[in-house]
Amino acid sequence: MKRQSVLVQGWRFYEHSFSIVNQWQLLELVKRPGIELYFQDLPPVSSQWVANPMLRQPEERRLLQALRPPMPGTGIDIVLRIAMPVCFDPAETGRTYVLCNADKGWLPKRTITDGRSLRESLRGRGTISLVTPSQWSRWGLIRAGAEPSRVHLVPHGVDSRVFHPGQSEEREDIRSRHNWNGRFVFLNISAMSLNKGVDLLLKAFARVAARHRDALLVLKGSDSIYPSKGWLNRRWKNQLSAEERNACSGRVVYIGWGGPFHQVADLFRAADAYVTPYRSEGFNMPALEAAASGLPLICTEGGPTDDYTTPAFARRIAARLTPCTYDEPEELIWEPNLDELTQAMFDVLENDAFRERARVLGPEHVRANWTWQHAVDKLLAAFEVG
Repeated sequence: MKRQSVLVQGWRFYEHSFSIVNQWQLLELVKRPGIELYFQDLPPVSSQWVANPMLRQPEERRLLQALRPPMPGTGIDIVLRIAMPVCFDPAETGRTYVLCNADKGWLPKRTITDGRSLRESLRGRGTISLVTPSQWSRWGLIRAGAEPSRVHLVPHGVDSRVFHPGQSEEREDIRSRHNWNGRFVFLNISAMSLNKGVDLLLKAFARVAARHRDALLVLKGSDSIYPSKGWLNRRWKNQLSAEERNACSGRVVYIGWGGPFHQVADLFRAADAYVTPYRSEGFNMPALEAAASGLPLICTEGGPTDDYTTPAFARRIAARLTPCTYDEPEELIWEPNLDELTQAMFDVLENDAFRERARVLGPEHVRANWTWQHAVDKLLAAFEVG
């Protein structure tokens, strides 16, 4: 089999989802025979982003840091570009693949380097193919003008050695360290931006907290690249009533650190349920990691989580597809039903049997279908390699 040279262009060691995806994919690609792997760092969106190599374990960090760009004149067969804003300039040699997320059912001009529409940017660039992680996102790219044959569905994955249910002693130890003993912990990991639906989550939690005094909401933000804490404070002050704030007072915990992935995995192992009432997502990787960790999911219906959730471990919240108020009228969001979100939180909290099933069936489903090995198999199939 001919050895294929693959150059990945993107980010390492940031908390941004593109960087996280890139790191996991690189660690899987490094293992693949027949792949000569190179990496080129691209500049981050903001100079204020803080890179943190300690996100990775020492051996993973060594492998990622060892990757280098190709020497001048090296013939490259495939270029995979994973960064924002998206750039559709073809590589000097080989075929170019660009990761795109149409999280609002559309790829707006503001997310493309040349400021043109997707249709216009791809015109005359027959060597460019798109990679996207969900059926929802693929639909959005085609809707925005991409030819279906040029849009490859390559989902993200999970490393089940990192994200898995904890044993009873391990779980209790983590909960003790966080002072969560005796509490029912709802977890959400996100940027705390409006599209994540944290305002709805706070409102629903206020209703749950009024009935269940042991309920706790833990929110993990990404302060190293986003003003997550500021966004959360804005939701708290501007979108909750005084009564809702009072119900949530002392019952909402915010974590902003950019800790190593194994520490993030500890949060999943220590929680009781994962809640993500998102308005827009390209994939929503924390929800998949939660399923791998044995948590029951509460998630928006209609978006990318439809691809990898089943009723065996997930409660889907009915949502209305509606135009959003961004720059381009074609952008769409899913608006989750607050009453259904609240009821789903009650149901999961009060249904011990469902949580026990989710603890077994969620990880089984992920291991069988949604690991990074599965994801890279599909990526290489898109590359027509192997």
